[in-house]
Amino acid sequence: MARSPSAADDCIARQAEAEREKRAKIIAAEGEALSAGRLAEAADVMADHPIALQLRNLQVLSEIAVEHNSTIVFPAQFLSSVRAVKRFVSKERPERAEAPNLVP
Repeated sequence: MARSPSAADDCIARQAEAEREKRAKIIAAEGEALSAGRLAEAADVMADHPIALQLRNLQVLSEIAVEHNSTIVFPAQFLSSVRAVKRFVSKERPERAEAPNLVP
């Protein structure tokens, strides 16, 4: 014998749905908080080491070129990036300070 859902069944179903939505919102908020913390850590690293931002920019450009099989035209900022990388490498490896001259 089939019975039709009662008002109590509807109430229980709505309560269960509300609980699922609440848990989903909590999980999303926890993910956002974790993400914000990681971004703050990355910002601190990049503030302490400006070359990190330049290297990240170059990495993103490289990924774009590979994914889209495209040619990238570097703006003038690229030249300062290359100089910054060269200075960083020469500071980190004084024994190999003579790097090839990539920028005139």
